[in-house]
Amino acid sequence: MPQFINVLLGNMSVVGPRPHMLLVDDFYKPKISRYSLRSMVKPGITGLAQVSGLRGDAGDMNIGMKKRILADSFYVSNWSFSMDIVIIFKTIFLIITGDKKAH
Repeated sequence: MPQFINVLLGNMSVVGPRPHMLLVDDFYKPKISRYSLRSMVKPGITGLAQVSGLRGDAGDMNIGMKKRILADSFYVSNWSFSMDIVIIFKTIFLIITGDKKAH
């Protein structure tokens, strides 16, 4: 809930790439070509990567991060209001039903 205060202040969006810690940003920027694209939009409370199960640190972190960045890049490049609505509904659905990929 505190993140909604950041949305009201204009520092975050409801939907967008989830922010990473600065150390994570510094580590992956030189390794993943599209990594910086995600910083072209405000970070979000939820995002395409999250509702697609691409979060956390299970498995191979490099592969997981590349998939997450691919989803974030797709979101930034193809943004639409209807995509935001779908992501919001998927988020609500996953909160209510539970997500088997969450740990």
